[in-house]
Amino acid sequence: MLKAGGIAGYGIYATTKRLIGVKSRRALLKQLAGAPLGGMVGAALGSRLSRDESARVISDLEQKKDFEVPRGNISRIELKKPSFVHRGHLLINTISGEPVKILLADKGDFERLVQLMQAFRSDVVTVV
Repeated sequence: MLKAGGIAGYGIYATTKRLIGVKSRRALLKQLAGAPLGGMVGAALGSRLSRDESARVISDLEQKKDFEVPRGNISRIELKKPSFVHRGHLLINTISGEPVKILLADKGDFERLVQLMQAFRSDVVTVV
């Protein structure tokens, strides 16, 4: 994934209260090495972390975050599927500010993002 205007290597994480965007050097290195980007769309859906593990992961994300959007500040989440010729995107529209756009080139990332966004806030998700 790639944040619009930035470089490749990006991760999206969802908690019960917010979405967090993280620049991921690890993902960028994988991409540059030719490996697939799979697995960078947050933790696996349905996985349960202990309270200690959850606190550690959130602390790590806090240090590396590029943006965060509180759940209640999201007015719309648009997902566009990438094609062979065109990139897709994740567009997060907020009530109080600028939209956040993440470009998608991998269909696997798109499918995982659809699942993640539906689980996070299905009432504002639109797939185009």
